[in-house]
Amino acid sequence: MDLGLDGRRVLVGGASRGLGAAIAEALVGEGARVALVARPSSDLRELATSLGAVEVGVDLADEGGPTAAVERAVEALGGLDGLVVNSGGPPAGTFGQVDDATWQRAIDGTLMSAIRLVRAAEPALANGRDPAILVILSSSVREPIPGLVTSNALRPAVAGLIKTLVAEIAPIRINGIAPGRIDTARIRTLDRDRAAADGTSVEEVQAATRARIPLARYGDAAEVGRVAAFLLSPAASYVDGVVLPVDGGMIRSLP
Repeated sequence: MDLGLDGRRVLVGGASRGLGAAIAEALVGEGARVALVARPSSDLRELATSLGAVEVGVDLADEGGPTAAVERAVEALGGLDGLVVNSGGPPAGTFGQVDDATWQRAIDGTLMSAIRLVRAAEPALANGRDPAILVILSSSVREPIPGLVTSNALRPAVAGLIKTLVAEIAPIRINGIAPGRIDTARIRTLDRDRAAADGTSVEEVQAATRARIPLARYGDAAEVGRVAAFLLSPAASYVDGVVLPVDGGMIRSLP
């Protein structure tokens, strides 16, 4: 199926590695023109070079970062048809471990960056072709994750933002993805932290996690990338306000 993404102009957040990079790769594979935004790094530079994408080295957690990223992307691409709202996961920790400074860092990096990025991109998207926004969330929007109190509090807030914006920014479509245990550097770090906290091995942590997943494996970032490309494409032209789990069936709560 042709997704209709050829020539579409998309800004992808958190794109230096992990899910952001996988989404960017899927979009470029479908013929989209992509701008990659993340903190300046060799990973960002190398990925932009390999994909023929625009490199935007900006920290989206900074107050002016989202506006700067959108301005640079619009200038380089000549406009915007799509936006991927994505950032590194918020700091880990239990409620008793997370202090005010850590909460503020999580709020800036997860909630405020999403708000500012959508606000900055909306005017350009309104002039785009079949414009769409995709927000990368977490399985914590449906089930709290032990040891990730910041994610458990902030990801559902962003999901609420998606549902609110459906009517307010139409005809720009906005959807979300709630990934489960995807084999990324962040998930590997979280598994190591869990193993250290529980006094067990990483292998045991991963085995216990796989036992909760009906497909009995961690997902691959490319599997998220393909779903993201579809939701951003004209092929999903009547899909709006959805938060779609990509988790191998792990979370079984009702919508």
